[in-house]
Amino acid sequence: MLINDKEEEKYLMYPKTKKAKFTTSNKSHILRNAFIFTIIIILGINITIAFVDNIKNFQVFAQPAQDYPIPDSKRMFSNDTALVKKYDLDPYILDLAIKPKMPIAMQPTLFVFNLLDKETNTWLWHSDMRIAISDSSGKPIAVFPNNHGHGSVIEFEYYFPKKDTYTVDLILGQQTGSPNFMIEPKVIREMNFTVTVDKEQQQQQQQQQVSQSNSTTGNVKDISMKVESWKFTPNVVNVNKGDLVRLHFVTAQDEVALYNGHGFGIENYNVNAFLLKGTQQTVQFIADKPGTFTFRCTSFCSAPEAAIENHFNMIGKLIVH
Repeated sequence: MLINDKEEEKYLMYPKTKKAKFTTSNKSHILRNAFIFTIIIILGINITIAFVDNIKNFQVFAQPAQDYPIPDSKRMFSNDTALVKKYDLDPYILDLAIKPKMPIAMQPTLFVFNLLDKETNTWLWHSDMRIAISDSSGKPIAVFPNNHGHGSVIEFEYYFPKKDTYTVDLILGQQTGSPNFMIEPKVIREMNFTVTVDKEQQQQQQQQQVSQSNSTTGNVKDISMKVESWKFTPNVVNVNKGDLVRLHFVTAQDEVALYNGHGFGIENYNVNAFLLKGTQQTVQFIADKPGTFTFRCTSFCSAPEAAIENHFNMIGKLIVH
C-alpha cells in the first residue's frame, strides 16, 4: 500500500502495537498491589493522627496551668494590699484592681483593668477606654481619652492631688476587627466608681516605706531579665524573704507585628506591669511572702490558634526562701 509523506509521518509517530492480554495471573497481581497500597494509606493516616495527638498532648503537658488562666485581678493581686472588684456591664465584665487599697494623696495609685466577655469569660483583645476623673464637687481634674488594651489589659497610674472622694467615669468597648471580636454588634458601655483618697496616713506610710527600705539594706537583688517572644530569661528567680527585688527588663524589638509588647505579673504578689517592645524598664518590689509564685505574661501576645504554645507558656517562677 502506498502512503504519502503526511501519512508516513503519522504512521511513524503512532506505530501499531499489539493489545495486551490480561490473564488471571495478571489480575491477581494487580489486586494484590492495590490491597497493599490501601493498607499503606491506612497505616499512614493512623500514624499521622497519632503523631498529631502526641503533639497536642505535649503542648498541654508543656503548659503547667491546665486552665490557661486569664491574669485577672483576683489572680494577680491580693486583697490585703489591693482593692479588687468586678462590674457586670452586660455583655462585658469589667475587672478592676486598685493599688494601694487605700490611696494616699500625692502618692501613686495604680489602676488595672481587664475586659471580659460575660457569657464565655473570655479575655477580650483590643479593648478601648476613655477615663475621666472628677472631684467631689463634680469638677473635672483629668481626662485620658485614648486608652487601648492591645492584649486587653489597660493600666494607668495617677497621683490624686488631695484628700477627697473622686469619681472615675469610664466609656469602654472592644475594637471591631479584633482577632477575637465576639460582641456583635459593637457595644459601648458607660460606668463610674468612686475612689476615696486619704491624706492623714501619708506621713505614716512614708515612715513605713523608710522602715522597709532600712530593713532591706544589704538584701538588694538586682536581676536582669530578657523578654522576647515567647519567654522570660531567666525564668526562675530565687530571692530571700525581705529582699528588695529589682527586675531590670530588656524587651526585644522583634518582628511579630501582632502586639506591641508583653506583660509581666507575679500571681498574688501585687506586681503587674506592661513592657513595651524595644525598651528597658525596672520593676521593683519587696519579697515579703515566702513560697513559690508563678510569673507570666499578662498581655495577650500571640495569635489565638497558637496561644497554648506561645502566650500561655510565657511563664516562670519566683521562689522566695
